[in-house]
Amino acid sequence: MGEKMDTGKAREPALLSERDKRILSRLQLFRNVDLNNPAFNELLNQCSYRELKSGDALLSIDKENHYLYTVISGRCVVQLGHSDETPLAIVEPGECVGEMSIIDSRVPSAAVYAEESTLVLEIEKEMLWRMVGISHEVSRNLLYIMSERVRYSNLVIADSLEQQRKFQHHATIDALTGLHNRGWMNDVFEREIKRAERENLSLCLMMLDVDHFKKYNDDFGHLAGDRALISVAEAAKAPLRTNDLLARYGGEEFSVLLPETSMEQAVIVAERLRERISRADPGIHDGVQLPKLTVSIGIAEYKSGSSLKTLVASADVALYQAKNSGRNCIKIATDG
Repeated sequence: MGEKMDTGKAREPALLSERDKRILSRLQLFRNVDLNNPAFNELLNQCSYRELKSGDALLSIDKENHYLYTVISGRCVVQLGHSDETPLAIVEPGECVGEMSIIDSRVPSAAVYAEESTLVLEIEKEMLWRMVGISHEVSRNLLYIMSERVRYSNLVIADSLEQQRKFQHHATIDALTGLHNRGWMNDVFEREIKRAERENLSLCLMMLDVDHFKKYNDDFGHLAGDRALISVAEAAKAPLRTNDLLARYGGEEFSVLLPETSMEQAVIVAERLRERISRADPGIHDGVQLPKLTVSIGIAEYKSGSSLKTLVASADVALYQAKNSGRNCIKIATDG
């Protein structure tokens, strides 16, 4: 029969009784199998039952497995490793475990523990293949069991990928405005700058800052300020091309990267942005019509050797010049 795991207590069953046959016929592996077949009956009588106490390991991720186990009574849990981890799946009476490690001759990919007092039928690898040779029904049942296992694994993988997509979304999207955030900007803007260097393309960066925003918050409250920032973000998206990149830099400051754009073209886009934002309606808050906002804009043009850091610094200098010139206007950096 091969080496048994040192967990639990094994006992040899008596010859199959009618009651045993009724119990076994309800197991996935023996569904529609002729248990009265003398050759098959003989193989079953060479298998062992194994009794497990709660917490006993049936399969381990660091030990080879040579058996297929089918649960007669009780219940087992499938876990990535230790018994105190959150279960991946529950193994109910009639279900099997261990078939995948038998097929691919690898250690189990997950551990299996008894959740309560459990009785399993233990079928050694060679015995299982002999059963398959005798009964087409066992072959069909084993294929069904494996297909269900693969289907479940695919669902787990799909769910994991969906969770990863959600995490990635939250990691790159500003929760308030729905724009990309500064982390995304640092990655994507830098790549566009490298592309401009590599392909000798023009490129401009704009920094936008909402005028008198602290006073706006003080006068109308932070919730009103949030509504105002959302309206600015929505207005800023409208005049941009599909390949232009917009992000919330932080607080009331926004950044726009304009690939393949000269300074002359960037000034035109900036003026459209400034004018569009100045007309945006923040809406009504607590029964009060919120006043419209304006932005100051600084623009820096890419020059060979520029980095995102130097472009932001240049655009910031121009931005503060715009603020010192009365706000609600555009200034151009004198260096890139």
